[in-house]
Amino acid sequence: MIFPRRRWSVRVIKTAGFQIRSLEASLLIDLLMHASKKNLKGLPVAEQVLLSALRMFQDRTAVAKVAETLAISSSAAERALATLPKAAIAVATENKMKSFVEVANRIHIP
Repeated sequence: MIFPRRRWSVRVIKTAGFQIRSLEASLLIDLLMHASKKNLKGLPVAEQVLLSALRMFQDRTAVAKVAETLAISSSAAERALATLPKAAIAVATENKMKSFVEVANRIHIP
């Protein structure tokens, strides 16, 4: 499999409703890929990306980066990132990752 981390990131961003060829999608894909590389080394790549998507909206650095790059308010950036947890759960459900979905539903704040 070539570039599995990018492929999973793209799936999450598409599911969240972003246009893949947009600046915001490119930024979010890069942020997801970077965050998933930093932590969670013992997990499969798919779970690394999906867990990063679950937590991204709580990361103040990510919110600031999105706000600065897209020239939007921090609250708008936070709202954009807040779409990622539901998208990650939807992607996991679609790919029959039952144990991930169970854990994600327990830790995700709706």
